[in-house]
Amino acid sequence: MARPRKAVRPIEKNISIPEDLVCKVDLRLFSELEGRVPHGAWSRYVSGLIRADLSEGGQLRAELQEMQQEIHRLKFPLD
Repeated sequence: MARPRKAVRPIEKNISIPEDLVCKVDLRLFSELEGRVPHGAWSRYVSGLIRADLSEGGQLRAELQEMQQEIHRLKFPLD
């Protein structure tokens, strides 16, 4: 018997993430049992972050923009 189709099918997206962030997330997602980051762990992690952002009405996005502005002010205090 064939497996039923998923109600919400996944779509691949190709994104670029800074290396230091990838390393930090890889360390967080790493499984000692498997000796690697488990298959699908990145997808679940990013999907969870997106769902949290959408459910909070963009609050996470606003906080991120504030942090980026603060970083810019620290890097370029005379702007």
